[in-house]
Amino acid sequence: MQSLIRVNLGSLSYNIAIGAGNLDRLGELITPLNLGKKILLVSNPEIFNHYGERTRISLEKSGFDLAICTLPAGEEYKTPETLQKIYDAALKHKLERASTMVALGGGIIGDMTGFAAATWLRGINVVQIPTSLLAMVDASIGGKTGVNHPQGKNLIGAFHQPKLVLIDPDVLHTLPEREFRAGMAEVIKYGVIWDQELFDKLEQSQNLDNIQSLDPGLLPEILTRSC
Repeated sequence: MQSLIRVNLGSLSYNIAIGAGNLDRLGELITPLNLGKKILLVSNPEIFNHYGERTRISLEKSGFDLAICTLPAGEEYKTPETLQKIYDAALKHKLERASTMVALGGGIIGDMTGFAAATWLRGINVVQIPTSLLAMVDASIGGKTGVNHPQGKNLIGAFHQPKLVLIDPDVLHTLPEREFRAGMAEVIKYGVIWDQELFDKLEQSQNLDNIQSLDPGLLPEILTRSC
């Protein structure tokens, strides 16, 4: 099942594309958006090991000039010092105002890449490819970007809307159960505050702890309704 959700923000509007196999369609989906030919892909080693090659092939097959920047994983690395590595890669690859950064990862990678894109050359394009359930239903949407200060989380940041949010639910098969449950807690909250039908379907599910326990048709509906 493929879903396309329009986030209506006037000149800053963008689509959320949800569907199995979307990772392999990345190049095809962003080509019509006129996001320049130079792309900097930002990820962490674990996620890149799982999905970096598929992302690279899709972009290069569509004719994009790709560079890759991998950052260490973990909240403790969500700092201005780590952000400098993205800037260094952008400089080395000679990213221009028409160029694009692509965030392949969870909320930390998405926040940092989004903030780097918001501040490089006073703002360039960013595409979000969330790989955790929490990032799919929350962190990748809405343009919230930032890094941490020693005195608090996300104190340094900007609102910078993506040009596309690409969600491929297949990537959740490598997500640890603890992380899946964290995302599901957010989904349950959406059901409580906004969507009774969604909440009822969640309540009827035998187990919400991992992707293998879900009814095959439930996950696409969870993602679409939450987004």
